[in-house]
Amino acid sequence: MIPQWKATQQRYARLVQRRIGRLKRRRDKILADLGRARGWEDLRRKGELLRVHRDAIPRGRPAATLPDYYAGPGNTVTIPLDPALSPEANAERYFKQARKAKRGLPIIERRLAETEAELKGWESTLEKIIQLETSEALEKAVAAHDLTGLDPPRPRPRERTDGRGALEPRRFVSTDGREILVGRSSAGNVHLTFRLARPHDLWLHVEEYGGSHVVIRNLKGQTVPPRTLREAAQLAGFFSKARNAGKVPVHYTPVRFVKKAKRGKPGTVLITQEKSVLATPDPAVVAELGKRATALDRAPRQKKKESRR
Repeated sequence: MIPQWKATQQRYARLVQRRIGRLKRRRDKILADLGRARGWEDLRRKGELLRVHRDAIPRGRPAATLPDYYAGPGNTVTIPLDPALSPEANAERYFKQARKAKRGLPIIERRLAETEAELKGWESTLEKIIQLETSEALEKAVAAHDLTGLDPPRPRPRERTDGRGALEPRRFVSTDGREILVGRSSAGNVHLTFRLARPHDLWLHVEEYGGSHVVIRNLKGQTVPPRTLREAAQLAGFFSKARNAGKVPVHYTPVRFVKKAKRGKPGTVLITQEKSVLATPDPAVVAELGKRATALDRAPRQKKKESRR
C-alpha cells in the first residue's frame, strides 16, 4: 500500500497533466486561428478581384473563376461566393473578413505567447512534482504552485425555481457602480438580450465558447468605463465553458448590433461592429461584484426601517 502523501502526489500529477492537455488543445486552436488571421491579405485580394470583375459575374453563382493579376499574367483563381448576394456584396463580405482577421491578429499572437508561457510553466511544475520524494516537499510544492486550485469545484445544488425565475438574469454591480446582467441559460440569454436589454447597453460574450450573454446597462451618449468593461468581461468568462481556460477573448458591441441567428440553437446570435478584450475569469471578482449588487438591494430596505423608527 502506497503512503497517503504518495497518492496525493500522483493525484496532483494527474491534475497538472490535465491542465497541460487543455493548454495544448487551446494552443492548437489558437494556431489554427492564427493561420486564418494571417490570411487576411488573401481575403482582401479576393474582395478586390470580385470588385474589379463584378460586371462579369452573374448573380446566383456559388463561385467565380477570375483572372488573378496578383499571381501574374495567365493565372486564375476560383473564389467561393454566397449565391444570395450580389458580386459587390460578396466583395464587401471578403473585405469585412479581411479587416476582422487583420484586427484580431495581434490579439491572437498575444494569446499564443501567453498560452505557450503558461504551458511551459505547468510542464516545469509537473517535472518537479514527479521528482518529489517526501511529504514535506510535496506540501511545499502544493503551496508554492497553488496546486489546490486545480481541484475540481464541488457541484453546487441546483436552485429550485419556476420558469420565470430561470429567465431572470443574475445581477452584479461594477466597481464604478454600473449594473451588469448575466444570462442563466440559453432561454435566459434570449430573454436578456432581446427583451431586457436596451439598444445602447453594451453586450458581451466569450469568443468561440458557449456561455452566458452579459449586458452592461448604458445610456445613449455614455461611455462604459474601462474598469467596468474589464469586470463584465471577467463575468462573461466565468459564466462560460472557458472558465478554466486562463485568459480568453471576449467580444463586445452595443446591443443594437446583436441580431438573432435565423438558423441556430436558442441564444445563437449574429453580431457586427464588435471589438475584443482579453479577460481572466476570477471567482473573487464575481463574488465581489455580486456583493455590491446585494448591498445596493438591501440599502433601500434599511432606509425604510430607519424611517419607521
